Amino acid sequence: MSAVSAILLPFRLAFIVALLLVQLFVGLWFLYAAYDIRMYSIKEFGMIIHEFDPWFNYRAAEYLCEHGLSKFFKWYDYMSWYPIGRPVGTTIYPGMQMTAYGIREAMLRIPAFTYEIPRNPVLRTLRQIIKAMTDYGFTGLPVLQRKIVYAPMSVNDICCMIPPWFGSIAALFTGLLAYEITRSTNAGVAAMGIMAVIPAHLMRSVGGEFDNEAVAMAAISSTFWLWIRSVRTPKSWPWGILAGISYIYMVLAWGGYIFVINAIGVHALLLVALGRFNSGVYKAYTLFYVIGVSGAVQIPVVGWQPIRSLEQLGPLLVFLGYQVLAFCDHERRRKKMSTKEFVVFRIKVCAAFLGALAITCCLLYPTGYFGPFSARIRGLFVKHTKTGNPLVDSVAEHQPASKGIYASYLNLPLDYGMHGAAVCLYHRTNGCWFAAIYAAVAIHFSGKMSRLVLICAPICTVGAAIWLGFLLDMILQPVLLLLGKQGYKHDEVDAPEGKDGEAQSPKAAKDGAKGKEVRDRQGTPNPKAKEKDSAKAKDKASEKPKGKKQTIKKPVRELREWEEEDRPGGMMMLIQGAKDYYMELIPKGVREGYREQRVFFDSSPVALGIRLVISAYIVWSLVAMRPKVSTFVQHCHQVARSLSNPKVVTKIHDRVKGPILMDDYYAGYKWIDANTPKDSRVIAWWDYGYQITGIAKRTSIADGNTWNHEHIATLGRTLTSPEKKAWNAIRHLADYVMVWAGGGGDDLGKSPHLARIGNSVYPDHCGDEDPRCTKFSFFSDGSPTPMMAKSLLYKAVKHNLAPGVKLDPKYFQEVHTTKYGKMRIYKVMNVSQESKDWIADPNNRVCDAPGSWYCVGQYPPALSKLISMRRNFAQVEDFNRGGQKSAYTRMIEKERGGRGEL
Repeated sequence: MSAVSAILLPFRLAFIVALLLVQLFVGLWFLYAAYDIRMYSIKEFGMIIHEFDPWFNYRAAEYLCEHGLSKFFKWYDYMSWYPIGRPVGTTIYPGMQMTAYGIREAMLRIPAFTYEIPRNPVLRTLRQIIKAMTDYGFTGLPVLQRKIVYAPMSVNDICCMIPPWFGSIAALFTGLLAYEITRSTNAGVAAMGIMAVIPAHLMRSVGGEFDNEAVAMAAISSTFWLWIRSVRTPKSWPWGILAGISYIYMVLAWGGYIFVINAIGVHALLLVALGRFNSGVYKAYTLFYVIGVSGAVQIPVVGWQPIRSLEQLGPLLVFLGYQVLAFCDHERRRKKMSTKEFVVFRIKVCAAFLGALAITCCLLYPTGYFGPFSARIRGLFVKHTKTGNPLVDSVAEHQPASKGIYASYLNLPLDYGMHGAAVCLYHRTNGCWFAAIYAAVAIHFSGKMSRLVLICAPICTVGAAIWLGFLLDMILQPVLLLLGKQGYKHDEVDAPEGKDGEAQSPKAAKDGAKGKEVRDRQGTPNPKAKEKDSAKAKDKASEKPKGKKQTIKKPVRELREWEEEDRPGGMMMLIQGAKDYYMELIPKGVREGYREQRVFFDSSPVALGIRLVISAYIVWSLVAMRPKVSTFVQHCHQVARSLSNPKVVTKIHDRVKGPILMDDYYAGYKWIDANTPKDSRVIAWWDYGYQITGIAKRTSIADGNTWNHEHIATLGRTLTSPEKKAWNAIRHLADYVMVWAGGGGDDLGKSPHLARIGNSVYPDHCGDEDPRCTKFSFFSDGSPTPMMAKSLLYKAVKHNLAPGVKLDPKYFQEVHTTKYGKMRIYKVMNVSQESKDWIADPNNRVCDAPGSWYCVGQYPPALSKLISMRRNFAQVEDFNRGGQKSAYTRMIEKERGGRGEL
């Protein structure tokens, strides 16, 4: 260290400490902002669950907290999917429920308390800073309380609060992901701030939105961060253990785990193609895959899919391939093979592996071992997401994302994503290559299904944060250099010759010079290398050249952080050879000039002065962007407010009274709970099934799980059938009929989908000649077609509202219409008590084994004729290869150009 550097050291350390404190404060602020922006719903509507699916998730969490894990995984729910029931324990991703259960159990073990925070100058200074920032226009700043009040929370409140809590956790892990990609602390802090508020993340994580994605986004970011951390260097592989554990939680949380395992599998394969495979990468991926998949198969809803389903076979093949490559490397070191011998050996082993793999696949395929792609996965590869399944195609979130969706949910960060990609192109670390894969997959899948725009949130955040971090680093770098930081330094050292005139790796040369253990070119430890090299050096020094052409030493190549050795006979050797070839084409003077300029750029006072001017310009440019950033933050808050509407309760604007609370849906469900017998069954379209069981606490016919297409089609056919025909079936299944009315996405707007889904199983409903069920729709003037006008659904919505539209009181009796007419409830007359009792009798259920908890309910005998008319739908996701393709499916395949299944 020079005298100047020694003098400047205290100043540099003070500057670094101050910088770290600022970064820590800003990072904590961003984490709180992530929490705060998700609290609009809680502040405005209170602790209330949102939407549809979250009500099932909350009900399941309640069941878990009341009965424990053992009973939870053996829970067969007869209040849903009546009369069949649903085996909840084997059809749910229980990550959210287990998280709520764990938090609840932890809270119960901590007694309630109140703690007065003592006054101290640090808190006083922080309050002053926060006040000054608030006055200047910053948002999302915490209010430092003077006391902490704690009490255990109810299951409902925990479920409402988990999305804001995990919003902060996801922001933290996304910041770590950005840091790991470029090793820039500024990029990491920036990523935390962007992820905290980006609307694509908000869309499933506002308070009360107790949905899978609320916790899955944190799991995605943590798994990806831990994975690229495990392949940072060859010695980083133990992080693969944590990556595997994080992946298990990801599988518990969301079915989107398939995206995670495939992204990591593709990255592991790319590392081989880039010549970056080594023992560290091998251990990291092996540990990740073994731990992750071993945990995943323990989850009932997943089972053996990781080694059976086509959509997950890719990572398995990469895992097997890694074992082959590791075996070849082991044999190379053990037998000390030359490059040629190793290449020939590896070709033979790979050929044997591929042959064995082909034979195995040929033997397993006829047995039905390999599961097909599910309908939703197929939708990610089919144009316009038309899967041939009218149920899947009817869901709005399964439609392709438009430019407007990207602009709204990704907004400003999307404009700087490519800037971050350019920075990654410069660094080209293992993390940078993973970011490229993540971006490509996220762009493709979100373009096919608008719901998946949310997986773009982390990578879009990371891209913009990398660019911002790059600019901030440029600003700070000349300041640190002026304070004595070591700048660019190039020491070119000739590599000592190895066997056959080859240049010894620079790592070995350095280790030998320092007296450390040296490894040969194949990476084999050689404790006597130093002694032998010294003896050879003395011998060579005493030798005289006798006309023999001397071998020119190759220049030393520094091993990069992700490299372990110069691996022969593979992509690393080919890529490095190509680089060396092209580098040799550059004149030595040019290379030396570049190195001198780099040294000048980091050490000359003149150059540093110019860099300070550039830094000042960058600061000015960033400050000038404040209006744009302010607009982005305001947009994020507007989106957060719009997403904070619980749906069952909302605010509407009355011309006279102004904003008023409209709770028709919630009040309607509560009316059912208070005014109907506890064993009542309510028939409604599947959208509302979760709310019927969750709020009204009554039995529903179907819900958003949509696991049984034939059952939903029976429901759709019944509701869109003529009134008397519908009553003939409903009296054996339900006590009440519930419809959403009043316009604005009510049941009439959805009804053509109901008819179309019913026709996919009951071809007599609209007929095979009308697969889209155009017979059941509206004319251009808004009037219903004859088929719609006769239907139960139309009459139930328009009962006593449209001229001449009225339900026959012999079949259905109106018992309740909510204040604003958004929900209407009818009592089914002359309900078949015989069918109700038959369904409730446990002896009429089919169990998979005597005394088992898994007992499937059956339709009553009175509906045998209706059920016998069903045509099994060819559900690829249910392995139902024997089902028939509906007219709708055949129509979609014809529109795709006659292509069959993908």
